Amino acid sequence: MIKVLIVEDELLMRIGIKSIIPWEEHGFTIVGEASNGKEALEAAEKSRPHLVITDIKMPVMDGIEFIRNAAKVLDSCQYVILSCLEEFQYVKEALKLGAADYLIKSDLKPHQLIEVLDRIKGKIQNDDSLRRNGNFNKSVGFLKESLFKELISGLKSEKDFIEELKQLNTRLQPNELSVIKLSIDRFEKVRQKYVEKDEKLLRFSVVNILEEMIPPKWNKEIVVESSREYLLFVNPEPEEVKSGTYKHSLDKLCQKMIEAMKDFMNISLTIGFSSVVSGFIGLKAAYKEADTAVRNRFFLGAGRTICFNDVKTMPERDNHGNVMGREEERQFRIALESLRIDDSMSFIHSICRRIAQNDHLSEHAIRKTYIRLIELIGTHLPEAAPLPEAGKTPYEGILELDTVQELQEYTESYLVDRFKRQTAETDHRSYVDMAIDIIMEFYAEDISLQSVANQINVNPSYLSRVFKQEAGDNFIRFLTKVRIDKAKFYLETKNIKVYEVAEKVGYHNYTYFSKIFKKVVGVSPEEYRCS
Repeated sequence: MIKVLIVEDELLMRIGIKSIIPWEEHGFTIVGEASNGKEALEAAEKSRPHLVITDIKMPVMDGIEFIRNAAKVLDSCQYVILSCLEEFQYVKEALKLGAADYLIKSDLKPHQLIEVLDRIKGKIQNDDSLRRNGNFNKSVGFLKESLFKELISGLKSEKDFIEELKQLNTRLQPNELSVIKLSIDRFEKVRQKYVEKDEKLLRFSVVNILEEMIPPKWNKEIVVESSREYLLFVNPEPEEVKSGTYKHSLDKLCQKMIEAMKDFMNISLTIGFSSVVSGFIGLKAAYKEADTAVRNRFFLGAGRTICFNDVKTMPERDNHGNVMGREEERQFRIALESLRIDDSMSFIHSICRRIAQNDHLSEHAIRKTYIRLIELIGTHLPEAAPLPEAGKTPYEGILELDTVQELQEYTESYLVDRFKRQTAETDHRSYVDMAIDIIMEFYAEDISLQSVANQINVNPSYLSRVFKQEAGDNFIRFLTKVRIDKAKFYLETKNIKVYEVAEKVGYHNYTYFSKIFKKVVGVSPEEYRCS
């Protein structure tokens, strides 16, 4: 028997389809039904149907999106579309995706359905015959992905690649080509959301959004390199290649994909794209360029587009570069053992500045430096402290971070954690000490005297009075000083825009931040950065 899944949001229509013909007399058996594409995907994974009859317009997930998703799960399933007359443009799109036929709901007759089923039966039986002979009917998408991976890895010659690609119905042309590599930022955190579901769902969702967001004018192929990384092979417009404006168009496309992924899945992407190459044989070199561009996320920051042409002139980086000397390590150990958190934090800041100023240090050398800092902190402040990443060792945490900035923030957080636990039993903290701890940790958030007082269970008026007595300044001025000091640090060492610095230190209004900064420091943030 040929297994059939019916997907239709109208209950009466589902009942009508099930009862319109004697299915089993024609060699078919209905193994399930669903009212939308999402339910259908779950049902399809369980029942593994040979044929799906699906409506186009449905809530939650429509028929088009369902077919895109199901094609990745069901290797050789056939699809018949149910539609209304006014939905014919969607029918054409479904046929392009591989749907075998369509039926008009308002004119559905038993003999029409039987004719369609007889044609589908022949296709399914042929597929079964091929499988019995060992020629597995892999999806076109899978074959394309394998073909492109073999080409960029050097396992496939250009001649063989072109010959096989002809059979796979692609719009991609061999003249002007570029490779775009998309990489999910902080992937381990994203992966955790899909532990119970399956990473397939993550990959399907990412690919579907990319399919939707890329304009039809772009000839393209999407390849899933891993759950974290995706490749997009595209033909830039020939006129833009000639005029040199293709880079702007690719950057605009990448920004659009970054925004879409953030809006629909709350995922941050870093995207790198290559220069334009000629001929499919050039894709191997273009892939290496796109990969190099993405890897510069470590130095340039995450959640952005990076063009290979912008980073290819960067100096060669040394894996064996050294940032800390033995004497400096000794001074840092003394500061840690003496519980001098200000001196310890200042040392870490100085290391960060040194790294920012040395553009010959490799990612490996920088990670090694921060791992050493973590080792020193853990050795000389040995009290068990909650890790910044629950359930992970500090070493694992360092390896999972994507950028220099994240390494710095992680190390600072780890230092503060260790100091807190080290001093918790011997130093009975006053309300002012606890308030200062909260300010130092949450200065970038919307905190106030009231919110801090509530957090440590003390009257706000009393906290205001003792704060000024013990800290030598009132709450607001102290908070402002902390924020401005942090802003100075970012301006000195970070490759980020001034308005982003404002956001990072708790000011959501850039004009107000600039005014406060100049009042405290004496110069504007821009002047301070240039000084």
